[in-house]
Amino acid sequence: MEHYLKFWGTRGSCPVSGPQYSHFGGNTSCLEVRYGEDLAIIDAGTGILPLGNQLMEEGVRRIHLFFSHMHWDHLIGFPFFKPLYCPDVEIRIHAPQGKGRSPKELFEQLFAEEFFPVKLADLPARISFHPMETVRVGNLTVECHLAHHVYTTYCFKITTPRETIGYASDNEVEAHSRGGLVGFFRESDLLIHEMQYTEEEHLGRRGWGHSSAKEVMPFIAEIGPKRWIVTHHDPCHTDADLRRLSEETRLKTRCPVEWIYDGAVIELKG
Repeated sequence: MEHYLKFWGTRGSCPVSGPQYSHFGGNTSCLEVRYGEDLAIIDAGTGILPLGNQLMEEGVRRIHLFFSHMHWDHLIGFPFFKPLYCPDVEIRIHAPQGKGRSPKELFEQLFAEEFFPVKLADLPARISFHPMETVRVGNLTVECHLAHHVYTTYCFKITTPRETIGYASDNEVEAHSRGGLVGFFRESDLLIHEMQYTEEEHLGRRGWGHSSAKEVMPFIAEIGPKRWIVTHHDPCHTDADLRRLSEETRLKTRCPVEWIYDGAVIELKG
């Protein structure tokens, strides 16, 4: 398969393990977008560890890595990403600006000696930092748009020669903030969007930056994607919980919807 999406991590907030998570998995956010020789990675949760191992086996030497935001579940796997330790690998990091700190400064803090034994400056790979803007990666175009989440968070639109894929792992849908995103994602072939909370859970967690079905489904209907993929599953939701949520949502929406799992692959049109 030459053109595909692979979900290396689909859990939100923190990784989980145990038999009750065996189907959907417990790795946090990481998405691989592959179009022939063109590669883009979105987020570096724990799912990036096995992806890094595969990239080294393949001999990949140029990587574009996009961070939606700087919360732990989206970067906790980064220090263990094997290509960082290979001197002939180039890694271009596209990350949001911190509050008075550049992306590079934020990563330097992540690699402070109190937290990790290797400093960012000592990593062998050729690492560079770039602002959040539209980026061409061969035949892929990656665009970004602010999401509604705690502090600065982006969602992405990936355009291939034949399809458009929307990705919003962390986005609390509210009437006052959804208009721009509706236009950004309008008529996506595939929309990957979270639905982390049940309606009951969301009542006590408003402002945390995540959505429930009540808010998301009208938003999805307004966008009109051909297919909706749900990711960023709550760490408290077991396989049984996610299957139940999946069935309940299918009955309420006209859009084909699927709860995605770690290791799932979706073929793209070539």
